[in-house]
Amino acid sequence: MMYTIYTIPGSCSSGVVVLLEKLQVEYTAVKREAVPNYSEIVPTNQVPALKTPEGQLITEGAAIALYLLEKHQSDMLPADLSQKAEFLRWLMFDYATLHPAYGKMFAIKFRVQMDEGERTKVLQQLSAAVSGLWAILDRELAQKRFICGDDPTIVDYLATIYTGWGNNFPDIKIELGKNVERLVDEVSALPEFQAAYKKEKIEFKKAV
Repeated sequence: MMYTIYTIPGSCSSGVVVLLEKLQVEYTAVKREAVPNYSEIVPTNQVPALKTPEGQLITEGAAIALYLLEKHQSDMLPADLSQKAEFLRWLMFDYATLHPAYGKMFAIKFRVQMDEGERTKVLQQLSAAVSGLWAILDRELAQKRFICGDDPTIVDYLATIYTGWGNNFPDIKIELGKNVERLVDEVSALPEFQAAYKKEKIEFKKAV
C-alpha cells in the first residue's frame, strides 16, 4: 500500500512530493487535472491532498506535512518544544504568509479583468510586498545555512518552489536577496528535490 498525492506540478503541492521523496516512502503522484471529479473528492478543488494507505484523505498543505513528519518520525519536526515552535513559525510563514502574497499576484494577473496599465501598477505594488517578505527570510538566512538550522526541511523546499513563481511575472521585479538565492541553489540541487521534480515531469527554473 502507498500514499497518493494529488498535485499541480510546480505548485506548493510539489513541496509535499519532495517531502515524500525525503521520507523514502512509496507514493503515487496524480495531477489534479487527471481526476475528472476532483472537486467531489476535495470540495475546495485545491492541492495538495493526500490519501493515506489506510484510505484517509488529508487536505491543507501544513496539515499534510505535519501528518507525514509525525507518522514517519522525521527529525525535521523537532522534539524540543522551543525548536518545534520555530519550525512551525516558518512552516506557517510559507503556507499562510508567503503563499497568499503570491496568490494575490496570480489573481490579479489571471483572474481579474482590468486595464493592462492598471494591472501592471497593481502587480508592482503587490510585488513590493512579496519582496518585503523575502527580505525577512533573507535576513534570517544571513547566519544560517537553512531556514531552521543546519539541515534542510520542507520549509526550505517550499520557499525554493515559491521563488520560481516569479517567472510568471517576467515584467515585474521581485527581490529575493542573496541569501535566499544561495538557499535556492542548494535546495534545488538536493537529491530529493530533483527526484520529486523528475517524478512530476517538470523542471525547476530559477526566477530571473
